[in-house]
Formats: sequence, structure tokens, C-alpha cells
Amino acid sequence: MLLTQISEGRCCVETSYTRCVSEAGNPRALAFLKEVFELRPHFGMAWPGLHPRERPQAQGGVRPVGCRASFRSAGRACRGSKACQCGEVLKGAIKPWECKVFGTACTPETPIGTCMVSSEGACAAYYNFGRLHREVAVNMGGPR
Repeated sequence: MLLTQISEGRCCVETSYTRCVSEAGNPRALAFLKEVFELRPHFGMAWPGLHPRERPQAQGGVRPVGCRASFRSAGRACRGSKACQCGEVLKGAIKPWECKVFGTACTPETPIGTCMVSSEGACAAYYNFGRLHREVAVNMGGPR
């Protein structure tokens, strides 16, 4: 592609991805994935926008690798707090400070939901750095 651009006197960004990969994907790789993985009938945690069957698991004679294989957690449900509104925060339906437990029961030191666990999480970031913006938004008549 680069030589073609030089010979034609063009200078642009191009990708050769479509020359190598069809829209249908790599048939050999897809066949291998189908042979090795199957979709689970359920997945322990519900994430916004994801269908519960979108998590593959090893099947047949393939030995599973990862925390499920190392720790005997299969069959245990992982349920979050009913008061936590991380799903709404992640969907953009509410701001972190609008969550019922934000800054009270749920803090970076005592996180209840996934949004407060990591310093990069939306709630943790608002908790640590967003107080000024919250006060300005409230004073301007924005969300409380």
C-alpha cells in the first residue's frame, strides 16, 4: 500500500485489514472457537447491555483455565447490593452522586458496587475528584 501511495503521489492513512480479513471472519479460527467453547446458559453477574449468554465457557476435553477452575465457585451466585445503582450510573441514567448510597455507605474505603471499587470507576472518580463539579451543577439548577 505504501509503495502504491508513493507511485501515485498520494499521502494518506489506509488500512490493509480488509485485504486480510473478510467480513465473515476467519473460518478456521471460528471453527476452533466453536469446538472449544460453548455459551453458558447463564452468567453470574448482569452487566448493562450484555446478553446473559455472551460469556463462553470451555467444553469437551478442554481443561478450563482461570479463577473458576482454580477456586470452587461454580454454582455460587454473585449478587450485588440492591441499594447500589452502578447499572444506572454506567448507563448514564444517573450521576454517581444521585445513587442512594454514594458517599455514605459506599465510599472508596467501603465500596458496595463495582463503580467505587477501582480508582478509575465512575463513582470513585466523582467521590475523589468531582465534588466541585457536583456543587457547581447543583448551584446551577442541575441534578441533585
